[in-house]
Amino acid sequence: MATSEKPVQACDIVMKGGITSGVVYPLALVELSKKYRFANIGGTSAGAIAAAAAAAGEYGRGEADAGFERLAQIPREVGANLLSMFQPEPVLKPLFDIFVAALQANSRWAVVITAIRGYWLSAVAGALFGAIVAALALVDGWGAGYFLLGLLLALVGLVAAVICRLWKAANTELVANDFGLCPGIRQSASAPDGFTDWLARLIQEAAGRTMANDPLTFGDLDAPPDGAPPIQLAMMTTSLMEQRPYTLPMDTGRFFFRRDEWEKIFPIEIIGFLVRTCDRFVPAAGDASEFYHFPAPSDLPLIVGARMSLSFPGLISAVPLWTRDFTLVEAERQKLRRCLFSDGGLSSNFPIHFFDHLFPNHPTFAISLDEYDAKRNYSDVWLPESAGSGSQLPVLPFAGLGGFLMRLVYSAKDWQDNLQSTLPGYRERIVHVVLKADEGGLNLTMSPTTIDKLVDFGKQAGVLLRDEFNLEEHRWRRFLVSMARMEETLDDVAAAYAQVPGQFGVFLGDFVRDRAPYRQPPAPPEDKPPYTQDTKARVDEMLSRAAELVALGTKWRTPPTVRGGSIPKPATHLRITPKY
Repeated sequence: MATSEKPVQACDIVMKGGITSGVVYPLALVELSKKYRFANIGGTSAGAIAAAAAAAGEYGRGEADAGFERLAQIPREVGANLLSMFQPEPVLKPLFDIFVAALQANSRWAVVITAIRGYWLSAVAGALFGAIVAALALVDGWGAGYFLLGLLLALVGLVAAVICRLWKAANTELVANDFGLCPGIRQSASAPDGFTDWLARLIQEAAGRTMANDPLTFGDLDAPPDGAPPIQLAMMTTSLMEQRPYTLPMDTGRFFFRRDEWEKIFPIEIIGFLVRTCDRFVPAAGDASEFYHFPAPSDLPLIVGARMSLSFPGLISAVPLWTRDFTLVEAERQKLRRCLFSDGGLSSNFPIHFFDHLFPNHPTFAISLDEYDAKRNYSDVWLPESAGSGSQLPVLPFAGLGGFLMRLVYSAKDWQDNLQSTLPGYRERIVHVVLKADEGGLNLTMSPTTIDKLVDFGKQAGVLLRDEFNLEEHRWRRFLVSMARMEETLDDVAAAYAQVPGQFGVFLGDFVRDRAPYRQPPAPPEDKPPYTQDTKARVDEMLSRAAELVALGTKWRTPPTVRGGSIPKPATHLRITPKY
C-alpha cells in the first residue's frame, strides 16, 4: 500500500522521550501509516518531535511530496547532520565542546585538553605568573628548585583559572541562557538549520506547506484537508517554577511571552505569525518589554508545543513564559513572574495515559525506549506475546555515587509511567526498542551506521505493531479489567452510602439527605453555603442517581462476581486525579 492512501482503520500512538533516540520513530510511523490513520498522537521530549511530525504527516496525507513520504526522508537528513543541529550559544561553545568531547573521548585527557583549548585565554592568564618564575629561574640561574616551583605554580594557576572559568560558564552564562547550551535556532547566518529550524520546516513540508505559509497549528488539525477526521495532538511540558506538568495545548489564559526572549529560540517566521495572531499585553507595572498572550489552543503552532516539550535540561534552553501569582499579597499580584518550561519528561517521559478509554474501539499504540542488558532474553525490538509478558519491571543495577543519584531522580519522576506500562490493557500495546549505552540518548555524535541501526529498529517496531498486534484480545483483557474495576468501585460506593456494621462516621446516604444544600430564593447571597445548587429538583436528581449507583453496587455483590473470575494482573485503582 502506498503511504499516500487513506486507511479505514484508526489508531493512536504515544512515544517516549529520549533525545537522539527519536531517530527510532520516523519509519515506525511510516509503517503504521500504511494500515492506520492516526487519530490521536502524543509524546514527550524527542517523542514530542515525532508526534508533531506524525500529526503534520497525517494532516498532509495524500498531498504531493508531503505526508508520510516526507517523514520517510528524516533518517537520511538526520544521519548526516545530527551534531550540526545542536548549535550552542556562542559564549557557551567551549562548554558545549567539552560536553561533546566527554561523549566521544575514551580518555579524560581529551576532555581536559578541550577545556584548556576552549578557555585558552583564562589558561594563559592563570599560568602566566608561574611561567615567569620558571623563565627567570632559567635566565638568571636561580637553580632547578625555582624552575620546578615555577612549573608547579604555572600548572596550579592554569588548572585554577580554567576551573574558575568553567564555574562562570556554568553558573552565569548557562543560567543566562535559561539553563541550556543550545537555544535551538541557527546561531549565525552561515550556519545550517538548528533543530528548531529543521523541525519547523519539517512540519510545514509534511503538511504540504512551506515556511512562507502560516505555521501548522493545533487548530488546523481539527479540520484537515478533504474532510478528513480531526487529529488530536498532545505533548507534555514541565513548569519548573510551579513544579507541575502541563499538557499542550493548554488553555489557561494565564501566560504571556516576551518577544525578545522568544526571538532567541524560534525562527523568525514563527515569531511573525505569533505577533500577528496573539493579543498584545501591557503589564500593570509598566514594563517596556513587548509582551503577548500565549496562543490559544487553536492558534498554537505545533513547533511551539514541541519546543516546549523537548527542552532537555542543560542541553536545550528552557522556554520562558510570564504569569501573575495570585497566591501573593494584593500589592504583588499584578506583577509578572517569569516561569521556565522545561522537558516534559521531567513529569512524564512516557505518557501512556494519553487517550485512554475504559473500552477502546481502536488501539492506542506506544513505543518505549528501554535499556539494553545482555542477560535478558529480549530481542532488540519486542512486543509482549503472552498474557503475562511485560507485567514485571526489570531489575536494573547501577554503579557508583553518580549512578545512585541518577537512579533517585529517575525513580522519583518515572515511577507512575513505569507502573502504568505494566498494567493489562496497556502493556500488550507497547512495543519495546532496546538501546545500548552508546545508542540514542545524549549521544549527539552517533555514527551514520549507528543511526541507520536505530532507524531500522524503528521500522521493525512499526511492522510489529502493524502486523502482530491483536486488537480483539486486547479489548477482551481491557473489558475484564474495566468491569472488575467498576464492580469494586461500585462496591465502595454502596459501602460508603449505607452504614456497615463495625464502621463509624457520617455515611454518604445520611449526609446528602440531611445536609445537601440548595438555594431558596428568600436566602440572601451571603448566607448561601458554597456550591449550592439552583433548585431542590437538581439536588433530588443527584440523590436519585446516587441511589441508582448504590443499588447497582449492591446488586453486583451477588455471586458470581466479575472479580471472582480470571482477571489479568496486577490490580488497578480508579481515582480522581488532576487534569494537566
